[in-house]
Amino acid sequence: MQRIRPQAANQFDLIPNFCEGWGVVSLAFTMELVAIVLTLGEGTTGMAALERLLLTSLYLQWISLCCAAAMCWARRWVQRARPSVLFFFCWGMLVLIVMVIADIAYRLSHFLSWDFILPAEGRLAFVLRHTAIAAIVVLLLLRYFWVRNQWSMQVKAEGEARYQALNARIRPHFLFNSLNSLAALIQVRPDDAEMMVEDLSDLFRASLEKRGQVAQLVEEIGLCHAYLRIERLRLGDKLKVEWDVPEELLDWLVPKLVVQPLIENAVHHGVSRLKQGGVVRIAAREIFDRLVIEVTNPMAPEDSEPSRGNSIAIDNIAQRLNLIYGEGARLEMGRDLRLEGGVYRSRLVLPRQPRSEGLSDIS
Repeated sequence: MQRIRPQAANQFDLIPNFCEGWGVVSLAFTMELVAIVLTLGEGTTGMAALERLLLTSLYLQWISLCCAAAMCWARRWVQRARPSVLFFFCWGMLVLIVMVIADIAYRLSHFLSWDFILPAEGRLAFVLRHTAIAAIVVLLLLRYFWVRNQWSMQVKAEGEARYQALNARIRPHFLFNSLNSLAALIQVRPDDAEMMVEDLSDLFRASLEKRGQVAQLVEEIGLCHAYLRIERLRLGDKLKVEWDVPEELLDWLVPKLVVQPLIENAVHHGVSRLKQGGVVRIAAREIFDRLVIEVTNPMAPEDSEPSRGNSIAIDNIAQRLNLIYGEGARLEMGRDLRLEGGVYRSRLVLPRQPRSEGLSDIS
């Protein structure tokens, strides 16, 4: 039985990564908006408002930068902590940082005679007031990050469940087509049927494997060769295959069993329905940092006997692409009448990497 791990081992993922520039910039921008709101709330105008905004911005930006640096440093030491421990550790650390900075700001303002930015209160009252505000705001922010992380893990778990359901649907479909080919061969050519069973075992091993959702293109091509050997035993000289895949693209990551169903579609809907057979062409190119894989086959006459569709596998590919890449990948299929006699073309467009959030691993 497959068990879904919806969350990663690194529990610190529930806090934004402030070791990256984008996280720090986002925090600084947010604090600047807070400074503007606080300044507008004072009701001051003119140069007094500008001075107030600059000093408030300086104060809040120091707090944000120190907090971001502390969170980045802590990331190395609390990666394995439980979420509850991590939550209260971060809360206490950030509140302590605000307390220290508030005390420094009060002392510095009096040293530089900036009394106009301080209320008529003592140092202890000033520090405690700012610490209390920080305690409430940090608690709300960490709670927001916590809820967002729980929602993200739920989305990943649901996506993984959908992915596994799609794999479960494609396996019986592929088994049905493969056993039909084996049954047609086993009585007349038993030696070839034995080789066919070996290729089938490789294909099913790949479909049942749990290592991940993507593999190198060279592995997918190996499975396609195994499938084509099966079909050549069934169709003989009717099936011809031409490959045009540059060597430098063989390490490109592609979803498992995403090219083989396209070739299967070309064989069953095209070549097998032509008396004289035909050529299935598979080509791959890198265009604008995207992998484009095209599978073309001659079209069968419209009056030929209809073939059982491969729509389950094709719909399956489209749904798996959406789960792994989102809007970044697409599958295009249709007739191309520009060539003599017309061909049916399947085009697969894949980004270089799956979505960064990905789907969770399976154990």
